Amino acid sequence: MKVFLSYASQDRPVAEAINRALLDQGHDVFFDRDDLPPGEEFHIRIRRAIEQSDLFVFLVSEQAIDPGSYTLNELDIAEKSLRRASGHLLPVMLQPVAFDRLPPFVKSVTVLETPGNVPAAVADAVHRIDLERRRALLVKAGAAALAVLVVAAGAWSYLSTRSAPTETTGEDGAPLVLVPAGSFVMGDDEESPRREIYLDAFYIDRFEVTTTRYAKFLEATGSSHPPEGWEALDLNRGSDLPVVGVDWNDAAAYCKWAGRRLPTDAEWEKAARGADERRYPWGNESPGPDRANFENTSPEPYDGGLAKVGGHPAGRSPYGVEDLAGNAAEWVADWYSESFRTGDVRNPKGPESGEGRVIRGSARFDPPDRLVVTKRYQGNPELRREDVGFRCAQDAH
Repeated sequence: MKVFLSYASQDRPVAEAINRALLDQGHDVFFDRDDLPPGEEFHIRIRRAIEQSDLFVFLVSEQAIDPGSYTLNELDIAEKSLRRASGHLLPVMLQPVAFDRLPPFVKSVTVLETPGNVPAAVADAVHRIDLERRRALLVKAGAAALAVLVVAAGAWSYLSTRSAPTETTGEDGAPLVLVPAGSFVMGDDEESPRREIYLDAFYIDRFEVTTTRYAKFLEATGSSHPPEGWEALDLNRGSDLPVVGVDWNDAAAYCKWAGRRLPTDAEWEKAARGADERRYPWGNESPGPDRANFENTSPEPYDGGLAKVGGHPAGRSPYGVEDLAGNAAEWVADWYSESFRTGDVRNPKGPESGEGRVIRGSARFDPPDRLVVTKRYQGNPELRREDVGFRCAQDAH
């Protein structure tokens, strides 16, 4: 997607960070007007770049809305050239500015405000706008041309934006969603150290692996090692429940059989948290029964204890991943460690060995305060519990 980044010169440091984050996602960003030649050519190229952009990102600050700022000239061009503000204008609040002082065009849409990492939040917002834009294009194309358009969009994504289709299907028939490349903040200095991590794009299962899919795995592999409590399961009644009672080796074996792998610790947290440092997959609002299955004291996991996967759509993550809080906790690939190697901030995979594997997410027994996405646990790789399951992931290239 073509993005025009408008900012006051005093805000250049954060603008540079936003530019890098958007380039990492494969967007074509017009960023640095300082490199343009002076005179008439300067204004012509600025106007042309704005008119040809798909999205105008306006960084709001006192300097940007100063009457003498060139950013207001850029905003005026954008207002005249954009078909509509919604979906084409993204104002980003860098510092508190009274709403009534904002230009009318900026006030016509929701202003992005975040207490966390601004570049990561902007990258996440632009990703969502791009997804909506692509969906709208598919709808307009009509059913007759849909198949051709999907192929063309896929080729365009690969060649022009280096991004992958937003959804795909695993070899076991499970739906997967794309988590785009880019940086996000992992940890919160309470549950684990807070640090900025970069991840390449990857796919992750929309739902936890269900009992039905796991039953097919057992049948296909001839396994004589069913999950703990498997004999109590009625597949006719519990086909959409997440499988639990599996150890780490079981989970890794299933993902390998299905042509995928377990997600890393960092991948799991980004899939749950997005790029805006939210506390829960759905945001910062307190947990409720519409968002997750928690504080469930039923003694039987497959008879009243577990909820069917996808049964709490209000609790899905920014990327559309379901059930990342409550219900069943999940094994991930990494060995557990409380500390992290300095500099290991690009696609980290954790220590090479350890005593326990990382378990992420909360489970049906947990109280609300344990549903935060930064919570980490560990377990012996041979541990089997009636509230621990898993989901799979795969690279996006």
